Amino acid sequence: MNPGPKAMRIAIVLNGQEFICLPITLPFSLEGYPPLDLVLYGVTPGTSPALQVNPLTDLRPDEFDLILDGQFLTAGLSDFSPERLGQLITGPLANFLKGLICQLQELREKQEINAGIIKSATDGIVTINEDHVIIGYNEGAENMFGYSRVEALGQDLKILIPPPYKEEHRGYLRRYVATREARVIGRHVRLRAQRRDGSEFPMSISFSVAEIRDNLYFTGVIRDITEYQEMEDRLLQSERLAAVGNTVTHIAHEIKNPLLIIGGFARQLLKSPGLDDKARQKLNVITEEVSSLEAMVAEMRDFVRLPPAVKSRGRLEAAISDALELFQDTFTENHIKIKRVEDGPLPPLDFDPKQLRQVLINLFKNALEAMPRGGEITISSRVSGQNAEVVLADTGEGMPPEVAANIFQPYFTTKAQGTGLGLAICQSIIQEHGGSISVKSTPGKGSVFTIQLPLAP
Repeated sequence: MNPGPKAMRIAIVLNGQEFICLPITLPFSLEGYPPLDLVLYGVTPGTSPALQVNPLTDLRPDEFDLILDGQFLTAGLSDFSPERLGQLITGPLANFLKGLICQLQELREKQEINAGIIKSATDGIVTINEDHVIIGYNEGAENMFGYSRVEALGQDLKILIPPPYKEEHRGYLRRYVATREARVIGRHVRLRAQRRDGSEFPMSISFSVAEIRDNLYFTGVIRDITEYQEMEDRLLQSERLAAVGNTVTHIAHEIKNPLLIIGGFARQLLKSPGLDDKARQKLNVITEEVSSLEAMVAEMRDFVRLPPAVKSRGRLEAAISDALELFQDTFTENHIKIKRVEDGPLPPLDFDPKQLRQVLINLFKNALEAMPRGGEITISSRVSGQNAEVVLADTGEGMPPEVAANIFQPYFTTKAQGTGLGLAICQSIIQEHGGSISVKSTPGKGSVFTIQLPLAP
């Protein structure tokens, strides 16, 4: 590992009265610049919790790159004549440099704190200039895109953009520089990005622009939403499969009764006397085919049933936090605030984490769609009797009573593209856990969904 630039050691000579900034060895340097190691010496040495002044007689000039003596206190010491020491600076210039070093030290410390925060952020942070060249690139971006910081800095941003948008993005940048008309700056958007190995992934990115000394710098804060996208896809697929399953169940139910009648009549006719062999053979074929169809319907009905819950003991609050994490960027983008209210910790209970997360995701999506202009979701958790209770209240558009009364019914929906199965699946899952889910809603004031799960297995 590269140890970095060697520290520059500076001795500052005091007369015991003058103010001096605290001596600090900065933990790491700015790129390409050595850290500063300041050591204080004075005629009157002393030690305090914040300031240590060493005896002037202990100063060894060969141990320092620079010695600042504003009061000519080293004049009487051997080996300290300006003619012999090129690193010794005395008089007003030394005092000026001491003040300048103090300012430099404070600025560098603040810069390193800010740089450290950005560098260690888990989200990718990439900054480009007006020429579409990467000038900022943190560790989060390294982990996300596969390029090291050294490899990315100075490169055109197109290395992170998948085709066919590589050149289009440069055009967007030029248009903004020319017109100052923002289309995505200041917003969260979903796009696709490209890793070093050529693979693509979905990302959520927020853009900002800073104008410094007449130059524009564009920064994107990027989050890999592959997991969230996969969860959405699985949820959509689950709803589609559930729709097919409910259709199959409905058809199976409608077919079952006629089959019973046909089969029953055929068996009765077989018992009738006076049937010739040909008629009996036909009736046997009918009963066999009916039995075959009944077995097929039973298999289809079993296939479309929800899988049994795989329960494990866990914390309900953690499951809520996991589901919220998937929607963090989406809620921010749509100006929706989240408020958590916990009336004491919930005891551990048995539940299927995947199925419960599916329920929470459905409720969050419904709340999101009910608040197109933003709002607030309040999530409360408490112990209510023998149950753990989770309440999700939104400030959305609400529902009229006739809609709220049917919202858990399969195929009932008020959405143009909805399947009407999301909340029906939620109810099935919660009921399989031995709990219940209900809703109260007021048009124009929002909806409140209440989930209750038993504390005891």
